[in-house]
Amino acid sequence: MTVTGGWSYQVYSSSPGAPATGGHYGGGAFDEQAARTAQLMYLACVGIRSAASGGARNADFDPTDCATHTAPTTTATGTDGGPVAVTVSASQVVTLLADGSGITRQPPGAEVLISKDFIVYTNPDTQVLSTTVAGTEVVIHATPVSYTWDWGDGTTTTTTAPGAPWPNQTVTHRYTHTAQDITTTLTTTWKATFTPTGGTTTPITGTITTTNTTTPYNTVRTLTYLTDQAETTQGH
Repeated sequence: MTVTGGWSYQVYSSSPGAPATGGHYGGGAFDEQAARTAQLMYLACVGIRSAASGGARNADFDPTDCATHTAPTTTATGTDGGPVAVTVSASQVVTLLADGSGITRQPPGAEVLISKDFIVYTNPDTQVLSTTVAGTEVVIHATPVSYTWDWGDGTTTTTTAPGAPWPNQTVTHRYTHTAQDITTTLTTTWKATFTPTGGTTTPITGTITTTNTTTPYNTVRTLTYLTDQAETTQGH
């Protein structure tokens, strides 16, 4: 399974007079240069993607494309009792979401009839994750918001419904051609918040997606043979 997402530098600060901590995710010494570099990289991202023409910004540019370079920060209580700034980026969340939302298919066997609905579904539940940032415990709530199903035949379907098993299925696909070693891949898009101990709940910016892929299967058709039972009985 593959996980994707943005990345960012994280800079933490502590209470006045206390040793500063921070740098990259996971701790380390405070690095003012890293903070400056992170800001410059965000500005460079905006500059490259805005591609001005005659003073007009490219209509296809979306500033949120660079959002993962400036992950949001909230203040929590550090181990020394003083305030500490905590940042969580989209890439850190997708690392924690290593199993994605999962994918189940019906039928589960090696063959799928092209004359029947192929059923898929996933787990829509909010996942509660935990990690430690700058010595502070952080709880992350990640909730699926949309699902893109790649059926392996060149077509895709995007839904906000997670699907359901038979007989209450809501996400289905019907193949039109026979083929071998087909797989369906689900890309789940998530929204997430993080809450450090002693801090406030903060939304996480940037793209958070995970993928899950089914086991391979063959798409087949049903073959019907007409026989004369009376002639068969008589041995003709």
